[in-house]
Amino acid sequence: EVGDLDIFSVEDVCDVGGGEPLFANFTFEDWALVQLRFDLYFLQLAYRRDVNDPERIGIHDSHIAFYYTKYFRKQLNPKYFGVSTNTELCKLVKDTVTIKDDMQVLTSVLAEDTETFDIFVKLTEEGRRERQRRIDAGDETAKLKFSPMAIQQPGPLKPATVPVTVPPSGVPRPASVWPQARPVAQQWTAAGRGATVFPQTSVAAGAAFRPQIQAGQRWTAPPAQAPTLYNVRPPNLAQQKWRS
Repeated sequence: EVGDLDIFSVEDVCDVGGGEPLFANFTFEDWALVQLRFDLYFLQLAYRRDVNDPERIGIHDSHIAFYYTKYFRKQLNPKYFGVSTNTELCKLVKDTVTIKDDMQVLTSVLAEDTETFDIFVKLTEEGRRERQRRIDAGDETAKLKFSPMAIQQPGPLKPATVPVTVPPSGVPRPASVWPQARPVAQQWTAAGRGATVFPQTSVAAGAAFRPQIQAGQRWTAPPAQAPTLYNVRPPNLAQQKWRS
């Protein structure tokens, strides 16, 4: 049976005998711990190889969440795992990574290069057995309650930004770039306040508008209009004296 097997002597975690996998008794919390071990181990390993600086031995506690999102496109929140700090989070997988008390950086407990990824499954099975023994002994604090967000899928990749090329000074703009000059037949003349604006084809600025007439016809000005209520300037009421 799986419970009586020597975990670290197993060659194939998918078949320990009779087609039964080593992770046959895993629950949601166990799979979340497998992923957490995998992510934190490769997070500290990838960071040290990327910076390639012997003075930077690991990621500082305050920067773990930032670099976790940078590498895995996921959010790392200790509250998803029922704890409050990154130090408490690493204690859940203390057989894989830890945060050193003196420098507060994330470091690995395992070897520099793991031979296979089976080690994360084996360590999780070992922790599950120990936790189950404590629960059977009446230790209720050994039970784990994780949020469904403890297991996340990576977010989508951001599209690559195309660099904007700015033409040097003196280069003419393409014809499709505004401002453009309007065609001659669509020039508009300035109009006074309240006046109607008409498109002028060949009228100079400030000239009056004349309607188009046929060849041979003569245009005459319209007769003067009699004063109406609309074109008579109202009197200055402030200067009138009212009679009682």
